[in-house]
This record gives sequence, C-alpha cells and structure tokens, in this order.
Amino acid sequence: MYLRYSARRVGLMNLLFLVFGYEMDHILEEGNRVYEESAKLLKLKRSQKSEILKKMAETIYSFKAYAHKKEVAMAAQALIRAHPCLRMTTGEDGALGWKRHMGYKLASYRNNLAKAGVAEVAINTGRRSRNNPNNDHPHQNIKKARKAEVNYITNLPKDQTPATLEKMREQIMHEVEKTERNYLVIGKLMDTTYALCRQEIVGAVGAPRVRDVVDRWPALLMESQVVAEFHRIKNVNLRTQFYKELDRHTPRLITLFRDNAIKTGKIAEELAKLMRIYDIQSADGPDLTVTPVALLTVVTDDTTDSALFSPESICIVVEDEILVNGPTNLADSFLLLFGYIYALDLQYPKKLELTFTFIQKVVMCLEDNKPLKGRLLTLKNDLFNE
Repeated sequence: MYLRYSARRVGLMNLLFLVFGYEMDHILEEGNRVYEESAKLLKLKRSQKSEILKKMAETIYSFKAYAHKKEVAMAAQALIRAHPCLRMTTGEDGALGWKRHMGYKLASYRNNLAKAGVAEVAINTGRRSRNNPNNDHPHQNIKKARKAEVNYITNLPKDQTPATLEKMREQIMHEVEKTERNYLVIGKLMDTTYALCRQEIVGAVGAPRVRDVVDRWPALLMESQVVAEFHRIKNVNLRTQFYKELDRHTPRLITLFRDNAIKTGKIAEELAKLMRIYDIQSADGPDLTVTPVALLTVVTDDTTDSALFSPESICIVVEDEILVNGPTNLADSFLLLFGYIYALDLQYPKKLELTFTFIQKVVMCLEDNKPLKGRLLTLKNDLFNE
C-alpha cells in the first residue's frame, strides 16, 4: 500500500536537489554555467521541456495529489533557484511561466493516473461531460485532502483483494467483540485494511452515515485506534503533537483570554460561553438535533467552575447522536473528537470552523498553505508576539 510522507514546506524545498536524469542534468549544468558567465538563458527543445515538466509533476504529486496554487508556485520558484538558466521572461522571478505549465501538466498527470485506477484521483472521474450531462461539475465537490491529510485515500495493497480485506474486516469485528481484546492483532488488521476503510468513507458516492461506518468498523470506537487512524492519515502522532503544542501555547492563550475578558468586563459571561451545562438528573436531557460534532459534559448540581474541566463524564456527539463516552478529561476528549473528524472525514461545523482551523493550523501545525482569515491571523500573531 502506497503511503506518502507529510507534504511540508521543507519537502517542496527539496526540489532544489531534484534529479532529472543524466542527459538532462548535464544540459542544465551547462546551461547554468553559460548563464552565470553571460546571463544567456537556455533554450529547450519541446521534448526537453516536457521531460522537466513530467518530472516536476511526478514530484509534486508525491507530496500532494491536488497541490494548491501557492505550492505549485513554490515548486516553480525552487526550479528556477536550482537552475537559473531556465528563467522565463514572464514574471519578476522568471517562474510564472513554469508555474502555469506545471499546473497544466499536473492536471494531465492526474488524468493519466485516474485512467490507470489510482484511487486518490480516480474517485473524481465520471463527472459532467457531453455523454453525462447530469453528473457533478468537473470542478465542484472535488474529493481531496482539505485538512492537510497526507494519505487521504489509497489503493488496496498489491497482495490483497477486496475479498481478502473483507475477511480481515470481519476478523476485526470478531476481535472487538471479545471480552479480552488482542489490541496488537486489531492494530495490525486495521493497518492492512486502511485502504478499504478509507474507500468506504471517502470513495462512496454519498457520504455514509457515521453510525453505519462504525458499525462496520467498530475498532474506530476504540480511543487507541482513533489515534492510530490519525497517524495513518497524517503521519503525525496525534497525542504527542497536541499536548506538546498545548503545553507550549496555554500560558499565552490564558493571558490573551483574560486580557480580552477584562476589557469587556464580562469574565463570567465569557467563561459561560465556552460550554453549555446540563444537569445529570435532568429527565429530558440535552437536545442534540442539528449537532454535527460536540462534547457533551455531564456534571452534578454542586459542580464548581473548576470541576467543569473534569466532569462526571464526557460524551462525544457526532451527527446528532452520542458516538462514544470519551475520557473524563476535557483535553483528552477534545483530542479524541479532533481525531474522529479526520478518521471519519467530517467537515468542520460552520459555527466552530475558526476554532478547529486554529487547532489544525496553529496548535497541531497541520499546514495546508491556505491563508488564515483575519481574526485567526490576528490571534496567531498575538500568540507568537509576546
């Protein structure tokens, strides 16, 4: 099973050391020497230019299937820095022309991979055309990584078939039902069946109900497997990264929160906005309708403000129903909720989009190269400018 590494900025910078092949590398080396001596640009044949673009497309795809325009621009700039003889007359840095050509080449490369059956891009085929006028628009609702996922969807392992993976899935269900679970076996089976699970979640024509997903993949109700699934998707240890950055930023965040609350003179009201409290003895219970994701904290009548962060219990709510009982520690439960958003390919709730985007980009350092919106950018600057 093919899994790519994290597409961080440093990865694109490695394009400086990209090897095109003996003949092309020799041509570029000579071109750089002439450019350094006389500032004369290298004139490429069509086949040579195509060779460079193909290699660039392959390399960019190895980092990210649907690279952002900013990332393509970074790749073009890296190419020019490594080989200044390839500068074009368009654009101040000489990379604008290459950026445009790379964009077209990437689209063509993805199309070829889709025809070859590569799952990551094949899921977006069969869109509107002359023969299928009622299908989705080619550029709308594209299924791609939107939260900096690295392994968003993958092909099945070469030594496995859908039938063999289905048997493994059934074995997982049997193992989870046991009183004494073998966590090592469950983990290995979940690793092997990862592609099948993701194709069911991401590759379905319509988004499957979360309850249906966890009924088929009950291991995802285990905290250890949510953390493991996040690692399969992102190549990042969810728990380690979250708490490392939380410990780093918490003192400054508390200071910023207090300063803002003092300015408004509504400290208690601001704290109350952080959560809604429900009485454990309430007969009716909370109304969970139209609740995409939430943490439901259960407290007693005599609960103090400080105890709100260690309540009687915390339930993780997804799609209007309680999915699992999370840890009683608020931070651990939020960590698990964040993991579920990735594992189940959920969108951030609109009302909490800024909150989760802040956690993703600033706390978890999962950068997708999309600019932060005004308030988040201000908060990030305040956080790092002590």
